[in-house]
Formats: sequence, C-alpha cells, structure tokens
Amino acid sequence: MGVVCGKRKWMKRYRDDRPADICFARGTFNAHPYVMGAMHAFLTHIEADAVTQAYASLDACWTHRTNEFNQRLAREEIPVRIANLSSIWTVLYTQPGMYNWMLQYYLRDEDLALSWVGTGRIIFSLNYSDDDFAAVTERFVLACRHMRADGWWWKQPNATNRTIRQKILREMITRRQ
Repeated sequence: MGVVCGKRKWMKRYRDDRPADICFARGTFNAHPYVMGAMHAFLTHIEADAVTQAYASLDACWTHRTNEFNQRLAREEIPVRIANLSSIWTVLYTQPGMYNWMLQYYLRDEDLALSWVGTGRIIFSLNYSDDDFAAVTERFVLACRHMRADGWWWKQPNATNRTIRQKILREMITRRQ
C-alpha cells in the first residue's frame, strides 16, 4: 500500500488539451492478495490494545532508560553520554579526544554494534525488556572500561575538538607530502 502526493499541478492526472487521457497510477504489487493480506494483518495488529499501549508509553520508557544509562556512565566516570529520540540513541563524548572513534571497536568486542559505523547511533528494537536493556548497559560499560584501561581516554591539557581536528589535518597533509 502506498500514497502518491504532491502539489496540485504535479498530481493532475490528465492534460488540459486531452482531458479524457487519464494517467493511472500503477505499481508492481498494487492490490496483490499477499500484499493486501499482509497490510491487513499489520493494520489489525497495530490497532490492538496491547500495541497501542506500548506505543503510548514508548517515549517515557526510553527517556527513563537513557537517564539511568547516563547516570551509570557518570558514576563510572566514563566520558560518554547518550542523547535520545525515543529508542534511537546518539553517543556523545564529554571530553575531547583523538581516539574517541575507537569506542565502536570496543563495543563490537562486547557484541554491541553501532547502527551505522562512524555515526555514534544505536537503534533499539521496541521489544527490549528491562533485562535485555540491563545486559546492553553492562556490555557498554565494560567496553568503556576496557577502552579506558587500554589508555585511549586521557585528558590533554588545552585540547578541544577543534585543536584535535586541526592536528589530525596537519598530520595528514605532512604525511601526504
């Protein structure tokens, strides 16, 4: 099932000089019984009371989990915090560092993967239980502890994200020549 929409001038299905020549919208699986059956099952499921209730409390649940997660990171003195939009998380670093990007590899070593490498995004399935989430929290913290123990997070005097970026660019230019 789908919708095609746009400005009136684009959605007109005929030309003024040929009003009887109507353009029909077509598609590969338009009205196919399997597609219609699947959509009917989905729409019936999504309107069920249990599903409606789950979506009604979704933002509150994930905001609570994010707050608990950030409190845990703060207690562990890990220079990472999470910002969220429901169950979509973004990893943020509270301390500038040249090697913050390496966290993705430490996470992978703990069987956690960022949704898109290099973005710092984590997307959770909506059916995560509190036990599932606790397991993710433990693995994430463990990855951060290992990264810290390996010496990748240290405080550089007067370092900012800008000065670090400039240093990396200078090194790239120097090595290129």
